[in-house]
Amino acid sequence: MRLMRLALTRGVSSLLAALLAHAAWAQDTTKAAPDTIRRAVACTGQRVNDIVIHSFAPTIAAVRSVPVVAEVARSIHATTRSDLIRRYLLMARGDQCTELRRSESERILRAQPFLADASVQAFASDSGAVDLEVRTIDETSVVIGAGVTSASPYLTSTRIGSSNLAGDGIYLVGNWRHDPHFRDGYGVKFTDYQFGALPYILAVDGQQNPLGDHWSVESAHPFLTDLQRLAWSAKVGSANDYVFFVPTENVRHALDFRRTFFDIGGIVRVGPPGRLSLFGASVSGEREDPGEVPILVAPTGALLDTTTAFSGRYVQHRIARLNALWGVRDIGFVRVRGFDALTATQDIPIGFQLGTQFGRSLTALGARDDDIFMSGDVYVGAATQKAAARLQLQGEGRRSNDLSAWDGIVTSGRAAQYLKLADNQTVIASLEWSGGWRMRVPFALTLGEARGGIRGYDEETRPGGQRGIVRVEDRYVLGRPFALGDVGVGFFADAGRLWAGDVPFGASTPIRTSVGFSLLASVPPRSARLWRLDIALPVNPGRPRRLELRIVSNDRTSFFWREPDDVLIARERTVPSSIFNWP
Repeated sequence: MRLMRLALTRGVSSLLAALLAHAAWAQDTTKAAPDTIRRAVACTGQRVNDIVIHSFAPTIAAVRSVPVVAEVARSIHATTRSDLIRRYLLMARGDQCTELRRSESERILRAQPFLADASVQAFASDSGAVDLEVRTIDETSVVIGAGVTSASPYLTSTRIGSSNLAGDGIYLVGNWRHDPHFRDGYGVKFTDYQFGALPYILAVDGQQNPLGDHWSVESAHPFLTDLQRLAWSAKVGSANDYVFFVPTENVRHALDFRRTFFDIGGIVRVGPPGRLSLFGASVSGEREDPGEVPILVAPTGALLDTTTAFSGRYVQHRIARLNALWGVRDIGFVRVRGFDALTATQDIPIGFQLGTQFGRSLTALGARDDDIFMSGDVYVGAATQKAAARLQLQGEGRRSNDLSAWDGIVTSGRAAQYLKLADNQTVIASLEWSGGWRMRVPFALTLGEARGGIRGYDEETRPGGQRGIVRVEDRYVLGRPFALGDVGVGFFADAGRLWAGDVPFGASTPIRTSVGFSLLASVPPRSARLWRLDIALPVNPGRPRRLELRIVSNDRTSFFWREPDDVLIARERTVPSSIFNWP
């Protein structure tokens, strides 16, 4: 119950802060519309005469008469700078205006996490050229949350920062969490989405957890569009993680493992936009040091663990590889509204996309392991304005030449069907899969995992090697009360199970199911970020039933499949996935 109160308090405080920041600005996007109606024209090669950018803060006309709220919110939000928006455009003054570059510019802007919506339109000018009019609406930038309890210490966690610092497209958020038995956790995450006034990303992340810690620095020029010729990525970091194995409610084994890693590489586009191939190379290295002695995590702290289940199971690896990168892409986009969000515009990729990596260890680079490594990511999608079918599969594995055997095999994926039954109703059915075999590092999947498990089973902690989940949701948009944001409700059912696999203490489970409903909100209106309060009831938990309440928020329009944390922790950190991550 205490964890539930913390999650609810943190989520509610974040949502209230978003409403406060969103409710302040007196200007409305409709006020910037010209006095005379202008008709947009298609780009057919005309010269671009001028580019006019209108950047708007989240607006609510219903509360612009509240000056105190307006003044508070103005002080914590800065509208995205027009020069930053301009640098995402694929056309400049004097260029030829084409529909491909216009639509790609619009799509790239909508893909930015600090923008709620964007449009790029061309209007005829008197000289026979065109003027480009760019309109963007910010996401609410304030990030704030807290956890409180009724007993001392009353404040147990805080999270504060901005997702668009000073309107510069910079994410900067710090956090702190009190732990009564281990050390306090704290950290900071920084991401500059236009580092050096260029389309480069710089990300710095550092975190100390009650058990474990990690840091990383990454810079990348990811593929934003098929019109781009080159992409590159570089990263370095270190992590000290703990994986929990909880075969029964009162026994919590934890085994640590340390890893350091680096990767640098790039790829080049060959072929026309929409139907292209990618070729590249990278150099990567990783050192894995699994723990040998587990600990028992008890309410009073860490105790000596006498189990022999981990003896000789995990060994040290030192890897350095030269990798070949190859990808193919035959992708277009269909613009839809209200699929993964309540009312937001979303560009769904349709077609086929494949990214692969083939690596070979080299002693000249410092490798002690003799192996080959393979990884792949495949996506297939089809969509109309009323329906969509999408599939994404990811996998990796290593073949040890010393042992003549494959190990470290990790797979995951998601398949989903979307049906837009009415303007305000969307039905989503999905199948999710995660699995690992012959793992070289500590690895355990559970049905209680926050993102990859079954809602209503947060206390289901028995470990397994493979997991399958089916989800069905029927979502309704109710409206936009007081112009504060979009609200809706959803009804869902989850079902899934674990297979024991070859993990320590692994256990197969029967099919577990849950049902529930959700309260949904997006702030500001048309925002891609969806807030949801899920209330789930387990149907056959194997223990006394209890309602589970969970508040989460995410932007599902920017990705189709994001692997759960218990899968990500097992993957090699040197797979350059960011190079292949098109928006």
